[in-house]
Amino acid sequence: GNQTGALLVQFVLTMKKAQLNEKSTLVKTIVTSDLGANIGRSFGLQIEETLTGFKYIGDKINTYEQTGDKEFVIGYEESYGYLVGTHARDKDAVVASMLICEMAAYYKLQGLSLGDVMDKIYADYGYYDNAVVSYTFEGEAGMEKMAGIMNHLRQNPPKSLGGSPVVEHSDYQSSLSTDLVSGKSAPIDLPKSNVLEYKAENGCKLIVRPSGTEPKIKTYVTAVAADKAVAQEMGQQLIDESAAWMA
Repeated sequence: GNQTGALLVQFVLTMKKAQLNEKSTLVKTIVTSDLGANIGRSFGLQIEETLTGFKYIGDKINTYEQTGDKEFVIGYEESYGYLVGTHARDKDAVVASMLICEMAAYYKLQGLSLGDVMDKIYADYGYYDNAVVSYTFEGEAGMEKMAGIMNHLRQNPPKSLGGSPVVEHSDYQSSLSTDLVSGKSAPIDLPKSNVLEYKAENGCKLIVRPSGTEPKIKTYVTAVAADKAVAQEMGQQLIDESAAWMA
């Protein structure tokens, strides 16, 4: 989902480059990789984040139409949801599928596969290794265990991720993001949600979020490095560290 999103961002913005302006905006969820956002920034787009759930991305379109201060170009989430255009307020697999076909044909004429283009994106922006790992906690005792894990992490946030110091942590329930380098905190302008986010100095990121529909805690892992093997090794290390939190 993150890779397809990055490819679509690159392709759509390349095709629309002449139409982009200072209001042009990409919207993604907080658990979606920053790779597509960084591609968007390279095209001069504004980046907005929402909570998990495509309805929040759709809501942004309504807001932009009311205020006129931004123009929606593309929105997506890591769980294979994409929207290009303002004809809908939800993910649109029909348009996304057609765009992927068009994208594949466009690059094929240049002698490139989508895998080749993905490799070029990684070469330009760094290799992003992403993983979503779920931990199941059954029954009433499981719900108590989940609450205990989240409370423990709030009271004892990790100081490092994969050996790199944590430089920022965000609590979407208290709506506060703290820069651990400067010591300054800033409000998070999103609805309150039981989500914790940790960013490391080396660009790695880990998000912890209880599922809203299942007795699970999900961890969203992002490891970033110039080299694929290094990123994958770092990603596995983050998975192992966060798995220990669930014990």
